[in-house]
Amino acid sequence: MDINQLKKLLHKALIYRLMTKLDGFARDAKIPHSRLSVETGRSRNWFNEAYNNNEDIKISSLTRVLGAINRVHQIHDYKISDLFDEKVLHITELLTRLSDEEDNKTPLFSRYDKELFLDLMSDWRALEAKNKLNITEQESLKVLRELVLSGENKECQA
Repeated sequence: MDINQLKKLLHKALIYRLMTKLDGFARDAKIPHSRLSVETGRSRNWFNEAYNNNEDIKISSLTRVLGAINRVHQIHDYKISDLFDEKVLHITELLTRLSDEEDNKTPLFSRYDKELFLDLMSDWRALEAKNKLNITEQESLKVLRELVLSGENKECQA
């Protein structure tokens, strides 16, 4: 499995989880996507498109979204770990490990990573259903599924 494709899949899963959490915050505040978009100074469909297209929004956009939610539903009860939970941080740690890898090969997953990959399969299925994975990513995901489900600790090719 190509390491760069693995990184792309992990990045998409990371963005998917974060955008889903932001959507949940908006639902808790009972703010529709259109209102959230306008409250952040964007066009009425901005957040909906960012959410549906799994866009990697800027940090300034994140703060605007949180500010808009806070105007309706105080976010002081939220903790940073409500957005950046253990799974999000594990994905980030794995991406960092893969980026720092100097060899041409790296083990696909440790025992702990296997649990993460099994959990991420539902995220990738959702992204597939929304047609957010290109052909190469879909093929890489098939290989990854086989490796994870077989329980083998094979190596990725850089």
